[in-house]
Amino acid sequence: MRSDDTGAERRGRGGPWTAAGANLLLGVFAIFPAVCIHWLVTHYLAKDCAATGGAGCDQEPDMLGSFYLEAAAASGLAVLAMTVVVDFLMPRQEGWPLHTWLGMTVLIPVPFFAGLALGRF
Repeated sequence: MRSDDTGAERRGRGGPWTAAGANLLLGVFAIFPAVCIHWLVTHYLAKDCAATGGAGCDQEPDMLGSFYLEAAAASGLAVLAMTVVVDFLMPRQEGWPLHTWLGMTVLIPVPFFAGLALGRF
Protein backbone atom coordinates (compact mmCIF):
# COMPACT_ATOMS: atom_id res chain seq x y z
CA MET A 1 0.00 0.00 0.00
CA ARG A 2 1.36 3.38 -0.97
CA SER A 3 1.73 6.01 1.70
CA ASP A 4 -0.56 8.47 -0.13
CA ASP A 5 -3.52 6.01 -0.20
CA THR A 6 -6.33 6.93 2.11
CA GLY A 7 -8.67 4.48 3.78
CA ALA A 8 -11.60 5.66 1.62
CA GLU A 9 -9.65 5.01 -1.59
CA ARG A 10 -8.59 1.61 -0.34
CA ARG A 11 -12.14 0.62 0.61
CA GLY A 12 -13.42 1.80 -2.75
CA ARG A 13 -11.53 -0.93 -4.62
CA GLY A 14 -13.73 -3.73 -3.31
CA GLY A 15 -16.87 -2.78 -5.19
CA PRO A 16 -19.41 -4.95 -7.01
CA TRP A 17 -17.31 -5.38 -10.17
CA THR A 18 -14.39 -6.68 -8.15
CA ALA A 19 -16.66 -9.05 -6.23
CA ALA A 20 -18.29 -10.30 -9.44
CA GLY A 21 -14.94 -10.90 -11.13
CA ALA A 22 -13.51 -12.71 -8.13
CA ASN A 23 -16.55 -14.97 -7.82
CA LEU A 24 -16.58 -15.76 -11.54
CA LEU A 25 -12.92 -16.71 -11.23
CA LEU A 26 -13.83 -18.95 -8.29
CA GLY A 27 -16.44 -20.46 -10.58
CA VAL A 28 -13.71 -21.50 -13.00
CA PHE A 29 -12.08 -23.47 -10.17
CA ALA A 30 -15.49 -24.87 -9.20
CA ILE A 31 -15.96 -26.44 -12.63
CA PHE A 32 -14.00 -29.58 -11.70
CA PRO A 33 -16.10 -30.60 -8.66
CA ALA A 34 -19.27 -29.66 -10.55
CA VAL A 35 -18.29 -31.90 -13.47
CA CYS A 36 -17.54 -34.76 -11.04
CA ILE A 37 -20.95 -34.37 -9.39
CA HIS A 38 -22.63 -34.07 -12.80
CA TRP A 39 -20.98 -37.33 -13.89
CA LEU A 40 -22.05 -39.08 -10.70
CA VAL A 41 -25.66 -37.99 -11.14
CA THR A 42 -25.92 -38.74 -14.85
CA HIS A 43 -23.71 -41.81 -15.31
CA TYR A 44 -23.45 -43.55 -11.97
CA LEU A 45 -27.01 -43.95 -10.83
CA ALA A 46 -27.55 -46.78 -8.40
CA LYS A 47 -29.70 -49.50 -9.87
CA ASP A 48 -32.15 -51.46 -7.80
CA CYS A 49 -32.05 -54.88 -9.46
CA ALA A 50 -34.78 -56.31 -7.26
CA ALA A 51 -37.28 -53.62 -8.29
CA THR A 52 -36.65 -54.07 -12.00
CA GLY A 53 -36.62 -57.86 -11.88
CA GLY A 54 -32.97 -57.97 -12.85
CA ALA A 55 -33.41 -55.95 -16.04
CA GLY A 56 -30.32 -53.93 -16.84
CA CYS A 57 -28.28 -55.47 -14.04
CA ASP A 58 -26.07 -57.60 -16.27
CA GLN A 59 -23.42 -54.89 -16.52
CA GLU A 60 -20.47 -54.61 -14.21
CA PRO A 61 -20.52 -51.55 -11.95
CA ASP A 62 -18.37 -48.70 -13.16
CA MET A 63 -15.17 -48.55 -11.13
CA LEU A 64 -14.74 -44.82 -11.75
CA GLY A 65 -17.52 -43.99 -9.30
CA SER A 66 -15.27 -43.92 -6.25
CA PHE A 67 -12.71 -41.76 -8.07
CA TYR A 68 -15.34 -39.19 -9.05
CA LEU A 69 -16.80 -39.19 -5.55
CA GLU A 70 -13.43 -38.61 -3.89
CA ALA A 71 -12.42 -36.02 -6.50
CA ALA A 72 -15.69 -34.12 -6.01
CA ALA A 73 -15.28 -34.15 -2.24
CA ALA A 74 -11.64 -33.06 -2.20
CA SER A 75 -11.92 -30.38 -4.86
CA GLY A 76 -15.25 -29.21 -3.45
CA LEU A 77 -13.64 -28.64 -0.05
CA ALA A 78 -10.81 -26.71 -1.71
CA VAL A 79 -13.30 -24.49 -3.55
CA LEU A 80 -15.26 -23.97 -0.33
CA ALA A 81 -12.07 -22.90 1.47
CA MET A 82 -11.23 -20.47 -1.35
CA THR A 83 -14.76 -19.08 -1.21
CA VAL A 84 -14.51 -18.43 2.54
CA VAL A 85 -11.19 -16.65 2.07
CA VAL A 86 -12.25 -14.57 -0.94
CA ASP A 87 -15.83 -13.75 0.04
CA PHE A 88 -15.58 -13.45 3.80
CA LEU A 89 -12.07 -13.04 5.18
CA MET A 90 -10.61 -10.70 2.53
CA PRO A 91 -13.48 -8.18 2.48
CA ARG A 92 -13.63 -8.20 6.26
CA GLN A 93 -9.89 -7.51 6.53
CA GLU A 94 -9.93 -4.78 3.88
CA GLY A 95 -13.06 -3.06 5.19
CA TRP A 96 -15.08 -3.73 2.05
CA PRO A 97 -18.87 -4.18 2.28
CA LEU A 98 -19.40 -7.83 3.19
CA HIS A 99 -22.97 -7.98 1.84
CA THR A 100 -21.73 -7.18 -1.67
CA TRP A 101 -19.20 -10.00 -1.65
CA LEU A 102 -21.54 -12.55 -0.10
CA GLY A 103 -24.28 -11.56 -2.52
CA MET A 104 -22.02 -12.19 -5.50
CA THR A 105 -21.42 -15.81 -4.47
CA VAL A 106 -24.42 -16.72 -6.65
CA LEU A 107 -22.09 -16.17 -9.63
CA ILE A 108 -19.83 -19.10 -8.71
CA PRO A 109 -21.79 -21.78 -10.66
CA VAL A 110 -22.18 -19.55 -13.76
CA PRO A 111 -19.06 -20.84 -15.60
CA PHE A 112 -20.19 -24.45 -15.12
CA PHE A 113 -23.72 -23.76 -16.32
CA ALA A 114 -22.37 -21.78 -19.27
CA GLY A 115 -20.20 -24.73 -20.27
CA LEU A 116 -23.12 -27.09 -19.79
CA ALA A 117 -25.34 -24.92 -21.99
CA LEU A 118 -22.66 -24.80 -24.68
CA GLY A 119 -22.31 -28.58 -24.58
CA ARG A 120 -18.76 -28.63 -23.27
CA PHE A 121 -19.45 -31.06 -20.40
